[in-house]
Amino acid sequence: MSIETRLGRHFVAASAVAVTFAASAHASVAYWNCNLSIPATTTGLYMNVQTQSTGSTGVGVAGWDFNIYTTVLSVPSLTMYGAIGTQFMRAPGQFGYSVGNLNAEQQVGSAGPWNPPSDAYSAVFNTPTQSGVGNWNYNTINYFGFKFVANTGYTHYGYGRMDVGANANIRTIRFIEWDTTPDAPVGVVPAPGVLAVLGMAGIGRSRRRS
Repeated sequence: MSIETRLGRHFVAASAVAVTFAASAHASVAYWNCNLSIPATTTGLYMNVQTQSTGSTGVGVAGWDFNIYTTVLSVPSLTMYGAIGTQFMRAPGQFGYSVGNLNAEQQVGSAGPWNPPSDAYSAVFNTPTQSGVGNWNYNTINYFGFKFVANTGYTHYGYGRMDVGANANIRTIRFIEWDTTPDAPVGVVPAPGVLAVLGMAGIGRSRRRS
């Protein structure tokens, strides 16, 4: 990867030393700037994380890792199904089995907690009358964690940013990141506005997304 590409993915640091550190600290993290709108259909979208390929059928996406779709057309929903070797993470402290909405800086690694493999799990959304740990939110950014088996046969950890609109059928995956080192954890990098609130001006974290 060229230095121009790497620098384009990092904060503008306060000094040349900080920039050099940021450019090299996460060289093993692969980034997919996918910007994919997920169709509100029962087939949805199939995705292969490693090859960055997608399609409306599993047959059309060789080695797909997960399928994101709407369970019932009459009711907005966000459901994820993992292929063999793929699992979706719950948020720490989250009740029950569902795809967790992860906090900024959450580590995605072997400790999980993980939903059982090779099954479908839906996102549970907060409402004015009900909320819970790991629940998703409308009209904002949500993050989900996953692990998958690459074509080398090794397990890798990653996460994705999902922007959700007024209901669960309005959703776009902005990007996916995963660590190319087998079994290495990866941390959820918050959106720029969140970083500003946390006071992390690019030295504490070396990746920034827009």
